[in-house]
Amino acid sequence: MTLMISLIGEQPIPNLLPLRHFNPAVSLLVYSSVTKKAANRLRKLAGDATEFLELEVDAYDVQQIQTSLLDAIAQRSANGQDLLFNITGGTKPMSLAAFLSAQKLAAPVIYLQSEKKRSRLFRYEFQQGSALLAEDKLLPSLINIKDYLGAHVDQFTARKQEVDDAGHRFEQNVLAALKPHLDEVQRGVNLGGVVDIDMIVRWENQVGVIETKLGSNGMKKAIDQINTAGGRAYLGTYTQKFLVSDQDWLAFSDLKDLAIARQIKLIELPDAGGPGGLSPEQADALVKAILNGLGKPE
Repeated sequence: MTLMISLIGEQPIPNLLPLRHFNPAVSLLVYSSVTKKAANRLRKLAGDATEFLELEVDAYDVQQIQTSLLDAIAQRSANGQDLLFNITGGTKPMSLAAFLSAQKLAAPVIYLQSEKKRSRLFRYEFQQGSALLAEDKLLPSLINIKDYLGAHVDQFTARKQEVDDAGHRFEQNVLAALKPHLDEVQRGVNLGGVVDIDMIVRWENQVGVIETKLGSNGMKKAIDQINTAGGRAYLGTYTQKFLVSDQDWLAFSDLKDLAIARQIKLIELPDAGGPGGLSPEQADALVKAILNGLGKPE
């Protein structure tokens, strides 16, 4: 049986994916007063097969964290669990304390790299006090969109009512072009009763939010909307952000610079909002841009 130590920070996916992958018998969730809610959401998503223990620490006191960790682990040692430290989440002092604890116990350490749009797991083992790379692998698909939303927010709902207008028909055409090429596409989601998202897409474990914009009015609002949805308070910094428009952004250079500064990928489909919908060329360009933004190799 394995006891996995998970450090809870603002970004929940680096903890959820290893929990799904290893499915440990016991998981010790180490959190601060700021990330307790995130720990609760994670516990609900991880599955009934795992028993959860909780440990609240001072997020910046390395010695206190390490002492508390070693004490909590010692209390379970009689049950004979193997140990596995996930040092991906939490604050840097939490990661340092966990690493030092793992080193003292000669227990393996894992780190999940998500920055390059792939879920890449590194596992290290200690030999004579030195951490040596023992495994480097890409994780398979382990979550769906519902999991991703539930990991980040307490409340999310589907759009209450569809409107039959040109803007929503453009949105539907974008969805129809994307759906055959992605693992999952969901249209019309509201986060916490506050933020509306036109579309959420997933390829493997990578998730993106899409705002569709027909016409030149409200460009700034569309940028703000997608930036809020993909911000720290909602779906987190690993969420990819896309704005799909029928406009040529050369006419909106200041707004284009703003979108790029906010790491929003602009997808231009000029004249795609007409009654004929997206042309095959436009649909192909759209699919390639979204898949590239989600990290799928060409």
